[in-house]
This record gives sequence, structure tokens and C-alpha cells, in this order.
Amino acid sequence: MRRIAKLLAPVFATVMLSACEPAPETVSQSFSWQESVPDMKSALLGACTFDGILYAVGGEYADGALYRWTTRRWLQEGSMLQGERLWSCWAGPQNLLIAVGQDGAIFRRNAEGWHQDSVPDDLQGIDLYGVWGMNDGTAVAVGGSLSTPSATAVILHFDGTTWTRASSEAITTKTLRNVWGTSPEDYWAVGDNGTIAHFDGTDWRPSATRVDDRLYGVHGSGPNDIYAVGGTGRGLILRWNGSSWTEFDEPPNLLRSVSTSPNGPLFVGGDNGYVARYGRESGVPRIERITESAPFAHLRINTLVGLGSALMGAASTMEIDDETGDWRGAVVGHKRSFAGTVFESARPDAGVPDPEPVADAGPDTDAGTPTPDAGP
Repeated sequence: MRRIAKLLAPVFATVMLSACEPAPETVSQSFSWQESVPDMKSALLGACTFDGILYAVGGEYADGALYRWTTRRWLQEGSMLQGERLWSCWAGPQNLLIAVGQDGAIFRRNAEGWHQDSVPDDLQGIDLYGVWGMNDGTAVAVGGSLSTPSATAVILHFDGTTWTRASSEAITTKTLRNVWGTSPEDYWAVGDNGTIAHFDGTDWRPSATRVDDRLYGVHGSGPNDIYAVGGTGRGLILRWNGSSWTEFDEPPNLLRSVSTSPNGPLFVGGDNGYVARYGRESGVPRIERITESAPFAHLRINTLVGLGSALMGAASTMEIDDETGDWRGAVVGHKRSFAGTVFESARPDAGVPDPEPVADAGPDTDAGTPTPDAGP
């Protein structure tokens, strides 16, 4: 039915909440997005924040990069991150930072500095695309095969000391692209061919979606308000209401990122510099969306991170450079500029952030107030 709808109505997004609901209202409007750092040498593929400290990760092929924002400048950190492109990060209390990436690499920082964690031996040729953790120090990382992206799924659990591979007959064989959770007993992972898997504290189980699009991002405001985004050509937003997944909206561009918060709006971003905002009514996002007029259509918005009343996006260019085979990076911001010179940190492995957390721009009923460790 969804494929038929695309053919019959190529211009308008199709809303699948029910068979009779109209397409969502779309209003093109600028809402204070800025491209702050337009030409980083490394693609920015992930971002995370905790207690006002903001990080972005990425890199060139076989060369990882990690940046920290200090209100006036970007510091490039992690002198040991050579050799592995990073796809995702998660930040937590007590200076904990976990970054995952190419060839199953996991780098973890605590108060003592950086460590490259050991992973199971059978992860050769596997990339880790997403990671999410909890304040107790536990975490989950997901990924799959780069050469055969729809053949192998990987889920790793971290108990605070050791990473172990989840074993369950219910785990999908499709590559997983991202993970998010509300508690150690409630994780959601999304990936290829419409795959969504749920961890209930005991086992991973598949969750039916009735779509076959690749899903790149997952984030929510609580256990009964979760969003998965992706698409094939056009964008796709799925919403979990506590009992089932329904198609919330189908924007015109493929989506790679999503961010929301309790009582705050839903933001999505993706290819061609596309970003959109959905307000809320009675706690549920409205189907009407406000879309940006794409002032940076040359970018892919890979990750959106909530920062109080503002939002930061980690981005890469749409086109791969023919000479280097790599993307360039960029930072975009909503209601705040993240412009500043990129410096190499004088203390790259110290694990002690500068005492300059991201300042809040003040209350904003549209942006909401994400939880401190919120990230797409």
C-alpha cells in the first residue's frame, strides 16, 4: 500500500496513521539554523552530550576523530584514536565517554584517560554504528558487516568492565544502525530492511514494523514515545506508542537523525540538509511539520543532539571527494552558533574537560528540554 501511495502522490508526504487521514501540513520556515563549521577535514558522523559538555566524532577512512566544544572553540582530542573511523558516541557521568566505529573499535574514556576496549574475536570486518549507555556505566553497541550490510547483525553489552556479544535466536541478521534506551531493561535497536529489535532486560526480540526501509536513527522521550527514522529515497518516521509501531510521517528526504524530549518537539534531519520540527499537543507530536528551507543542502545531517533550548547537528558533505575518497565535516546549530577555530587539545588524553560547559540560551518552548544525556 505504501509503495502504491508513493506512485500516486509523489509530491505530498503520505501519512499512514490511518487510511483516511490527510497528508501533513508542511510550512517552509527558517527557524534559526546555522552552519557553524563548514569545512572540517573529517566527516562528523555522531555526537553526544552530558552535563553541558558536547562531543562530535567521525573521521576520514581508517582515521578516527573526536572533537569537544568549549563554548568558543573545538578541541580535537584522543591522540590514540588513529586507525579507526568513529560512527557514534555516548557520554555519561564521571567523565565517561564511549566511542565506537570501524572494524569493531571501541574507545572508552574515564577519569584515568582513554582505553581501547577488547571485543569478541569474531568481530573482524564488523563496523559498530551506534552506542547508548546508562548512568550506571553499562552500555549497548550495535552494528554489522560493512561488506554485506544485510547479512550480519551485532549487539554488544557492556557491564562496566567487559563487552560481550548478545546471543539470542531472535536477534535479526540485518545490520543494525543505531540504538537508544530508557533503562538497562529497555533498549531499542534499528537497522536495515525495517528491522527493529527490543531488549527487555533479559532477551532481544524483533518488533514488527511492516516496512522494509533502512532505519538510521532512534530516539524518544520515554518508554511509550519512541521514534525510528530512515527511508528509501523519501524519508520515513515510525512512532512507538507503547504497544505498536505506526508510520507517523513520510518527509521528502531520507532521514538519518532524530531527537526529542518530554514535552518538547520532535526534530528530524537527513539528506540534502533537510531538517523538520513537529510541535506537540497533549504530549504527542502534531503531524503538522515546519521544514527548514535547506540553507545547507550540500550536507547530510547525521546526528541531532539536544542542548537545553538549542540543538546541534553533526554533518558530512553529500558528495565523496574523488581524490581522497572521503567526506568533509560540518556542524549545524539551532538557536545557537557553534562556530569556532578547531584546535588540537594540549591534553588530548587527560579526560578532564575544560570548565566551559555549553551555556543555555534561555527557555524556548519550541526546543524543549532534553535530558542531560539525550542524543539521537
